[in-house]
Amino acid sequence: MITTWKRSVPAAALGAAAVSLFSVSLGAFGESGHRIVGTLAELHLKNTRALKEVRRILRPNETLADAAVWPDRIKDPLYEDGDTAMFRLNHPGHDTYHYANLPFQASTYGLDVPGARPTDVVQAARESIRVLRTGKGLFTAREALRLLAHFAGDIHQPLHVGNAFVSASGPLQFIVPNGPAGWRTTLGGNALVYGPENRFNLHSYWDSHAVNISMGTDDVAAFAAKLLGDKPQAGWTNGGDAETWPVQWATEGLARAKEVHQGIRLVSYLGPDDEKRTAHRWLIEQPAGYDDRARPLIRHQLALAGFRLAATLKAIWPD
Repeated sequence: MITTWKRSVPAAALGAAAVSLFSVSLGAFGESGHRIVGTLAELHLKNTRALKEVRRILRPNETLADAAVWPDRIKDPLYEDGDTAMFRLNHPGHDTYHYANLPFQASTYGLDVPGARPTDVVQAARESIRVLRTGKGLFTAREALRLLAHFAGDIHQPLHVGNAFVSASGPLQFIVPNGPAGWRTTLGGNALVYGPENRFNLHSYWDSHAVNISMGTDDVAAFAAKLLGDKPQAGWTNGGDAETWPVQWATEGLARAKEVHQGIRLVSYLGPDDEKRTAHRWLIEQPAGYDDRARPLIRHQLALAGFRLAATLKAIWPD
């Protein structure tokens, strides 16, 4: 169980953090993607005890879609609601709860893998499940529900567990880090840039662009309704205790991260970005047909995240 949530980075994660010179704002799926996950989960929860418990914990007229976007919205210092000020006070490092920085070449998630942290997205999701089950822990029930609704989407975004590390000298290539000398981190794809004037990055591609091109002309409700029709496939249902499920999702997510990086070509090292969001930037080229690869992958990940969020809530509150 997590016993401390501070900005200090534990020894196991020093490798991923050592070259980060500037703060980075990391979200996943953008607002539309998180709303799709929350909306879809509610559709899966129709006529269940779990949905009644969700309604009890959330405010009147607040949906799981609303809950799912709260953890990103509170990164804006101007955003306030009745719970946000106390949550920020108790969790000053809340913006770091959204991701883990494991090298995407890793085969499994574990706290002994460089880049994993006791306060990363997997452990934060596990703590949220514990709070909702027991009523005790580091979050209030409403905080835990809003966080879990969000983190279920985060873990299923391909770049929120599997991170890219790039050689600092010699031919540019993705490598498995073996220490702070000789490699640099891209912090989940924020520093892999492309497009006119290097305006876009790989992380935002999978946050928003891939979601948008998958939705087409549908709005959140219409697209979630379509995903409800996607039949669960082998592997969608997790085994074991629900508190272990985020670990299983993260391990599976490393395979998706490998797919995302397949065919990406590192063109040149650009140095720090002008807005000082990352310590390093690289110009990349995406392979031909990248959008065509992204559409079915993101559709699958959104459908899976909504299904699994609902399954987790039903495991917490069985009928």
